[in-house]
Amino acid sequence: MKNMNEEIEGYDETTPVLIVGGSLVGLSTSLFLSWHGIPSILVERHADISPHPRAFNFNMRTMELFRSVGAEEAIRQAQPPAFQSSGILQAESLVGKELNWITQNTTGSDLSPVLGSIIGQDVLEPILHARAKELGGDLRFYTELVSFEQDAEGVSAVIRDRGTGVERRVRARYLVAADGHKSTIRKQLGVKVHGPGTLGHQLSILFSADIEGPLRGRSLAVCFVNNPTVRRGTSLVFARNGLSFALFTPYSPEKGESVEDFAGETGIELVRGAVGVPDLPVEIINIRPWEVAAWAAGNFQQENVFFVGDAAHITPPAGAFGANTGIADAYNLAWKLAFTIKGEADAALLSTYTTERQPVVRFTVEQSFAMFMNFSSFASGKPPVPTVNYDAIAFGYRYHLATDPSSAEDQEWYEDPHHPTGRPGTHAPHVILRRHKEEFSTLDLFGKHIVLLTGAEGEAWQKVARDVAEQLKLPLDVYSIGSQGDFVDVHDRFLEIYGVKATGAVLVRPDGFIAWRAEQADAHPAYALEQALTHMLGRSS
Repeated sequence: MKNMNEEIEGYDETTPVLIVGGSLVGLSTSLFLSWHGIPSILVERHADISPHPRAFNFNMRTMELFRSVGAEEAIRQAQPPAFQSSGILQAESLVGKELNWITQNTTGSDLSPVLGSIIGQDVLEPILHARAKELGGDLRFYTELVSFEQDAEGVSAVIRDRGTGVERRVRARYLVAADGHKSTIRKQLGVKVHGPGTLGHQLSILFSADIEGPLRGRSLAVCFVNNPTVRRGTSLVFARNGLSFALFTPYSPEKGESVEDFAGETGIELVRGAVGVPDLPVEIINIRPWEVAAWAAGNFQQENVFFVGDAAHITPPAGAFGANTGIADAYNLAWKLAFTIKGEADAALLSTYTTERQPVVRFTVEQSFAMFMNFSSFASGKPPVPTVNYDAIAFGYRYHLATDPSSAEDQEWYEDPHHPTGRPGTHAPHVILRRHKEEFSTLDLFGKHIVLLTGAEGEAWQKVARDVAEQLKLPLDVYSIGSQGDFVDVHDRFLEIYGVKATGAVLVRPDGFIAWRAEQADAHPAYALEQALTHMLGRSS
């Protein structure tokens, strides 16, 4: 195929990657690709970012990803301070009797140097948009995908500016479908979904009202309400910086109910019932329908097309896994696309997107569904599986890698991140390092290049690493960790939690997952490292 910067006859423009969908996961994909230096075109059919808060709880792992691409500081400046130690309340109404209280704490743990963030998706998306553009992302809102077809060498698409009606033919090497749970791209390609399916329908009613009195100074992110004036399963969402709020309420389109039915008095009365003030002045600003569901696509890739976020999977709201899982999809896919497009990896690497993400996603959907069955007021029945610790789902998920043949022998998709093993396929653990009196984390070493970490006595690995990298034409960062070397291991944890001796080495992928390790010195370090890199990048040995 021609270089993507060359003109191709019959096309108005070319791009390595065309992203369809400019919501949270599509913007994240653009940002992550731009961070790796890969140009892309993103098209989004809506004129602007949605005003609805939607997702608002982003865990520490997700914030690690945003930190790695330079977006964390802007997110911290925008996140509402009061929400960072807010709670989830179950009550008769906002002014009524409190039934249960769950405190949310984003103060972090020893798992990460990065705190989670409670910030509305409506506030987060403009930050991702700005950072992606700053890094060169081509973001086109009010532009829709009209059609596409693919061949062995790429994707041909027609996009339309919805303001002018002008259509352009675009040639892309790859297409990323971030076009939501009703993905037209997924449906056109005939990719089926599997799981419990649709569990119900909800509306997000964005409203403005003075609820300072009913809040009584409480710092809330969500209030689940239960009284005769509201529908079962109704909740108030406060992650709107105090400017406006959202009421999530069930509705039944299968019984003839429409969104418009809730735009007037019906919606106003539901808000009043949830707040608990019968004569509360309420203005309905906007209403958005959404589907409560649990499923995963049967495949996350079809030839040159990849599915991310809601186009690939849907989780119930329990656990706040949907957005976090979609962002992890984008991060996993972005480095693989980047290395393949740059010629540093073979196309076989791209097939690992499905083999790695799909089992983890299925596990996450399963866990979220079980939590939903336990917690939701409008779910019934016994959860299909026992739930595991939240940190195991968010941090402890594990990929089964070609570089770790032993992983094929078991079906474990997670481990306890509080007791990390350092085995291939797991998230590289956080260790505090020091250099020149400055302290930071091992995680700060990951994000763009492949990284080789060695113990303090790993000279043999360090000696051959750069020659191997040059031979394979790869960017490879090499660091030694211990009482001496490139970095001091402040608490002497590196060897233990990475599972190596002082003469050993660990290979970490750009997405912060361990690809390979040698517990100690090897008689043929150059060969061992070359084989590990070759397998990791889908190259033939």
